[in-house]
Order: sequence, then C-alpha cells, then structure tokens
Amino acid sequence: MTTPQDGSRHGVLQHAAAASPSAEATGQSSVVDKYLIPRAFTVRMSEHESVRAYEVGPPDVPVVIGIHGTPSSGVNETFKYVATSPVFCRLVTFDRQGYGGSTPRPGRKVSDIAPIVEAVLNHLSLDVAAVYGVSGGGPHALAAAALLPDRISRVASLGGIGPNFGPGFDYMDGQIPLARQEMLAARSDPDALREFYRRYIVTMEVPDVEKEWFSQNDLRVSRFMREVMAPVKKKIEQQLSLHEAEFSQEDAYVDDFQSFASPWGFELGSIKVPVRFFHGLADIMVPPRHSEWLQSQISNAGLELFPNIGHTLSQIMSHVFAWLVGETSCRGLRRVTS
Repeated sequence: MTTPQDGSRHGVLQHAAAASPSAEATGQSSVVDKYLIPRAFTVRMSEHESVRAYEVGPPDVPVVIGIHGTPSSGVNETFKYVATSPVFCRLVTFDRQGYGGSTPRPGRKVSDIAPIVEAVLNHLSLDVAAVYGVSGGGPHALAAAALLPDRISRVASLGGIGPNFGPGFDYMDGQIPLARQEMLAARSDPDALREFYRRYIVTMEVPDVEKEWFSQNDLRVSRFMREVMAPVKKKIEQQLSLHEAEFSQEDAYVDDFQSFASPWGFELGSIKVPVRFFHGLADIMVPPRHSEWLQSQISNAGLELFPNIGHTLSQIMSHVFAWLVGETSCRGLRRVTS
C-alpha cells in the first residue's frame, strides 16, 4: 500500500512566485505566502499521545482532510496539494499513529482513526469537512465517514484497499506476488511483517524491486518526482522545520498491516454520506476490483476508473478535491476567534 512520492505540476512554487510581485515590493503577502506555504501544528490526544498535523491553502474555503497511505506521512499529502494548487479548498492532513511526529499506538484498529479526525476538526474549530484516503489510508477515510456521520460531508478513497476478507471478496485474489506475500505476513505474525518490510519496503526504489510493485506510469511519476519535484518537496520540509521522523516507520507499518488483516471496526453499509472511489485501471499493487467491491457494499457510493493510471493518482488530485467540496460552501465552516 506504499506509493512513490508523487506530484504533478513541476515548478509550482517558482511559477507562482514569478507571477506575483514580491512581498517586499508590494507590502503584501504573495500568493505563495497566502496559499501554498504549509504550517505544522500539534493536536494533543491525551497526556501521553499527540498527533502532528499540517494545513495549507486559503483560510476562507471549504476544508478537506487527507489521510496518507502505508507507509507515508501527512507531508506527502501536503506536497500533492502544493503541486496541484487546488486553491478552491484548504487541505488539513496529519501523520497517522506511529508515522512522522505522531505517537504510536500498537494494536490499533482502522476505526481508531475516527477520534483523531474528530480531534483535528475540534482543534481547528470546524463543524464538518470532507475526507479522503490514499491506498492504505482508504479504509481510514471510510472509517471516519462511518463513525463521524455528523462531521464528515463526503468521503473519497483513492486506490484504497479492501478488507482481509468480505462476502464475495478475497484480498488475495488477483494480487501480484509481493502483495500476496505482504498480506500473508500480516496474517502470520509481526516478525514476518518486519522481515517483509526490510526486504521489500525499504528497497522499493531499487529498480528490480520497484518494477514488481508499480505500473509503468507509476514509475514515470516516481522518476519525475525524484528528478524534477525534489527541490519543491525539500523546500516544503524546510518550511515546516521537519527533521527525522520521531518514531519507527517499521513499527508503524507493522501496526498498519496487522490492522488491515483484522476486522476494521465499522460496517461499510453504515456510511450514509456521499462516497466516491477513484482507481487506476493500470494499478497492479491494489487491483481495481478492491474499489469495485467496496462500492458494492455502500449504498451511496460511486466509482471512477482511469485508464493508463496506476496506483499513483497525483494526476487527478484536483479532480478529487473538486468532487469532495462540490456541495460545500464557506457558510458550512465554523471558526472561533480569540
């Protein structure tokens, strides 16, 4: 459920800055300063647990919450927003438990994402927001919609995975060999997952391993990211003053896949808000039938399939954002002023 670090519009920070007078020349903030420089903040969950979160975009537009994949971080979702510049919405995202700067919770369930989403909304004094999840974040976005029906307006799953087992669905059916091994390890024990992580996840960008996970288009996007967009991503990380991850990504990955192999902790059929599944037809990591089956379990769900696109869906992010805020307005936001 890993994605190469992705983006789609090169040089967006440089182009935006070039198109606007400098802040020094005008006495006002540039478009980049206003809309495309993210900020990081901490949401306290308890005395011993906290979540590191990020936001980017205009302050007076509908909010979308983004949930990253496995393994990844909220920074990658922030980067995709900057790269595609959908400034008709504001993105709020966070590091899931154990990733980046968020406190681990061993033994967590997919459904444990709901209190985090709720705490982020409360921290920002927001009544409601749309939510999306990428790959392994897909089930988490669905959990938020199922368990927070009054706080989530719409939900999208992008290349999201199906459950370990479901009526008429077997996770293993049609999977590439590495994805089958991954779930078999998750069904076995943590040590098997750790061995898989060390052999096949940390080496994902090694050419011989990379081509076993990703479609040709995914590989093109990955090369584009490494060769063209890397300076933009580095600049964002500098703006956020991020350092090395505070916790073990390996541990977070193990926790993730054990939660995927277990019951998710909510019923898909309980989701009543509008749902849409987005999936690339060339996705070899998570076959499109995952989204097709998930759609069949939710009464108010739609499905969009994209030819030539694989597991990396950065090329359609503006389209996804536009659907997520399609029927929301600024009047739906509540803000508290000091």
